[in-house]
Amino acid sequence: MSSHKMFFCFYTICLIASVVAMFSSCEPTEETEENTTIYLSTVFEYVYGPGQHATQAKSSDTQYIIGNPTKHSGWLYLGGFGGYVVAGFSANITNDQGPDFEVFALPGAGPEPAVVYVMRDDNGDGQPNETWYELKGSQFEYSQRNYSVTYYKPGADTENISWIDSNSQTGELKAGFGSSYTSSWWWAETKGNSITFHGTRLPDAYENILVGDVNNWSVPEGRFEWGYAENNSGTDYDSIAYSNRLDINQAVDRDGNPVHLDHIRFIKIQSAVLQQAGWLNEVSPEIRGAGKLMRF
Repeated sequence: MSSHKMFFCFYTICLIASVVAMFSSCEPTEETEENTTIYLSTVFEYVYGPGQHATQAKSSDTQYIIGNPTKHSGWLYLGGFGGYVVAGFSANITNDQGPDFEVFALPGAGPEPAVVYVMRDDNGDGQPNETWYELKGSQFEYSQRNYSVTYYKPGADTENISWIDSNSQTGELKAGFGSSYTSSWWWAETKGNSITFHGTRLPDAYENILVGDVNNWSVPEGRFEWGYAENNSGTDYDSIAYSNRLDINQAVDRDGNPVHLDHIRFIKIQSAVLQQAGWLNEVSPEIRGAGKLMRF
């Protein structure tokens, strides 16, 4: 065979191999999909707030907010006001124009809003041990920030749980209200005779309008427009993914001043309404995960 023909055959074989390799690399794989999406990868802390699902909430349920929420059917109960989870993403979430990430929750008949806090990892140790910044929502001006509530363990499962807040207001969570499993609202994993939660308290989610002798609980118009997790009344709600899309540009410091964060690594999602709304019972979020908002 002449050198010219040998070169032509070699060139043809290389060209075919290159085309095959190009098309093979374009085939979507599970690994490629996972590598292009950033989800929660680690849970650092979980504390359930006293509420109606205390006997069902388990620390092991934190597994259900890890990774792609479409790949599992579980969820994490946060409970009544103050209950929270602290988790970290597998990589930094960059602050771009518009919403940057989304928090997935259970679909429901009404909003059960949770406040979301964010943190960077400036010291690079992979731990959420720096400064939390609250993501401002539509009820920012009407919320109570730097608020706290202390709950007291009842003497028996059938007794009410009393509480006192940082405004010296007091109240009770009514035991045995609603479904049969609500007779005990004190989480078994809560040690000691009291527990205190610090955070932002949002306005009540529901108001009762009597129609004759019938209680009619409903969400006031415009109450939760944007900026909260498990808020199906929000303009930022994705009714297909059951998620709320959140913007890092809404971050504020402890005094409520805007803060610019070029990225985040950790989030804290906290139950933010302290209310037992009649037959609707207490307002408590259920979370399914969080992930970077994909842009196409």
